[in-house]
Amino acid sequence: MHIDKKDLIEFDNGNMNTQEVIEFLSHLDHCDFCLDQMMEQEDSSTDTAPSYLMEQILTKADSGEVQLARAANKASRKMQLLHYSLQTAAGVIVALLLLFSIPNLDFTSLHQDTSSQINKTLPEHEDSRLYQFTRELGQNIGDGTSSFIKYISDFSSKLMNGGK
Repeated sequence: MHIDKKDLIEFDNGNMNTQEVIEFLSHLDHCDFCLDQMMEQEDSSTDTAPSYLMEQILTKADSGEVQLARAANKASRKMQLLHYSLQTAAGVIVALLLLFSIPNLDFTSLHQDTSSQINKTLPEHEDSRLYQFTRELGQNIGDGTSSFIKYISDFSSKLMNGGK
């Protein structure tokens, strides 16, 4: 036998005694039809909070501790945004630095045919090519940095002087 609407209403209102509640829940555990009916009734019910709670909720929302928690949450989000913005700016600066400092390097000078080389030690001319490469790398990084700084300086002076 299935649960009728009257029993569902009594269960929602809390009018059942302990034994009836146990029997009701036991039946719902075994009967999917009644469980579906109860779920439909729960979905269609328009229970609202008691009216006396509205004033308490509004008072609590206006209290200092809730406002402080809300402000802390906003500040935390702003700090996260600042942190991510700084990370992005640092990445862009490093990318621009690399873009301006390394375009003149010849990486093909380091490529060597390893199949024809039997000896693992670097001959004298290979050692000088490596030295030349690192010297050019350092020089180009320095040149790129100075050109980047000059570009930023020109840009900032134009901003400060109104585009002049």
